Amino acid sequence: MRVLHGPVNVGNQPWALSRAERRLGASSDLTVRSDTWLKYPADLVLSRHGTGFVKTALRSVIYGLSRQWRYDVLHFYFGQTFLSPGRPFSKDAAIDGMFNQLSTMDLRLARFLGRKLFMTLQGCDARLAGEGNRRNQWTMCAPEHCTLYQTCLDVLDGRRRYMIDKVLPFFDRVFYLNPELGHVVPNGQFLPYANVEIQKSEVVLPSAYGKPRIVHAPSVGQIKGTSIILDGLQQLRSKYDFELILVENKSHEEALALYRSADIAIDQVLAGWYGGFAVEMMAMGKPVACYIREGDMQFVPKAMRHEMPIYRIDPGNLVEGFAAILDQRPEWTARGRESRAYVERWHNPDLVARAMLEAYRRPDSRFDLDPESSTQRPSQERPHGDRPVKSVP
Repeated sequence: MRVLHGPVNVGNQPWALSRAERRLGASSDLTVRSDTWLKYPADLVLSRHGTGFVKTALRSVIYGLSRQWRYDVLHFYFGQTFLSPGRPFSKDAAIDGMFNQLSTMDLRLARFLGRKLFMTLQGCDARLAGEGNRRNQWTMCAPEHCTLYQTCLDVLDGRRRYMIDKVLPFFDRVFYLNPELGHVVPNGQFLPYANVEIQKSEVVLPSAYGKPRIVHAPSVGQIKGTSIILDGLQQLRSKYDFELILVENKSHEEALALYRSADIAIDQVLAGWYGGFAVEMMAMGKPVACYIREGDMQFVPKAMRHEMPIYRIDPGNLVEGFAAILDQRPEWTARGRESRAYVERWHNPDLVARAMLEAYRRPDSRFDLDPESSTQRPSQERPHGDRPVKSVP
């Protein structure tokens, strides 16, 4: 079976999943139309970061018209394909109509040629800003949190509705990484992040001594709620002594080095779910604090909800929430071990890849991620105790 992932690598999910599929015997590749400043890996990069839009789009379309047909399964991400490389923020109906035709042309051909089609949605590719704003008390979809909010209302929500209604039905299976999308994506299924190659992630448990080091990575600060996170922490400065590490404008490898030096992480407080950054931190054995929206938990497996080790914080009362977490520092080491075990159980690329390969073969498969099932346990998984564990001095 030959599997192609692309045309973007958001959060390193496509790469980690394709490597796991390879370990399980599939011929799995990742091709991206362009790399980014994060420098995530890929098997083939069609355009380097900084290449103009027209040249990047042209190379993407050429690849989509030719080389992608070498594969049996086409697994796309972020609501895009190689023939739908983005479009300008235009309200012109004719321009939108042209791009809408492009968005399904390769899918129709894939169906005709017997290729399997999969899509993984990751957040703002399908999140309907207007609906999210009405449904949620705390959300990134608000003018004070996202500079594109009005653009979403005027243009992007319409495109997302078209994708959900007209494009996604072409796919054999649709997954989403943020459970909020379960409200708007019919026939989709929640998929846990599989963005960390766990066997390469060394456990570095929180230190029980010295000034605690708190890390936050505001890749898109407004939508993560960075300003209110920083305000909450600043109000605690007079009572608590801690060091804050903000990770910005770093390559992925540079960021990982800073993550290892931290004791605890604050992820995001508006999305209602934790992101790939939180999974990276938990894989290292770090406790993570995040806002978890209860209204979205109906789309998450019950056992996963029950075992989640996240410190839950309320965006409306961050000062008290942060203080409670700092007061629990003696428990951080145990919470860090729980976090690593949780990632091994629910965010293990080998477990996800095993279920995904079965879905590629049989799109109507159950997609069972029960890690206790003998049919789901990867042969190369090592016992937790065999992995290196150390504490930050």
